[in-house]
Formats: sequence, structure tokens, C-alpha cells
Amino acid sequence: MNWFNHLMRKIEKSDNPIDETIVNKLPKEGEVQKVYEARWVWYHTILAAEIFLTNILLLAILVTLAIK
Repeated sequence: MNWFNHLMRKIEKSDNPIDETIVNKLPKEGEVQKVYEARWVWYHTILAAEIFLTNILLLAILVTLAIK
């Protein structure tokens, strides 16, 4: 498990640029709720884009099957 502890230390040391930007844009440090809201918006934006692409692929499959 030494490799796992080493990996976890590397992950903890590396800064996430999105989190850093969110925290820097806050008017006061320590506003956890605003950080949570910002992360929630990013997560759901990415999720919506993935669902949109999935629907496009499903529509393409439907059209392909209808033609054949």
C-alpha cells in the first residue's frame, strides 16, 4: 500500500485550477456554500452536454436503422 499512499500525497499536492479559480473569485474566503454551488453548476453543465451528445448519437443510430 506504499504506492497508494505515495499517489494520494501527489494528488493532495496538485492544485485543481478550477477550484483555485472558484476560491479566488469569492468575495470572502471560506464561503463553502458558494464553492459548492459553483461546482454544482459545472457538474450539471458537463452532464447536460454529455446527455445532448448521447441523444445525437441515438438519433443517428435510429436514422441509420430506419434507412436500412
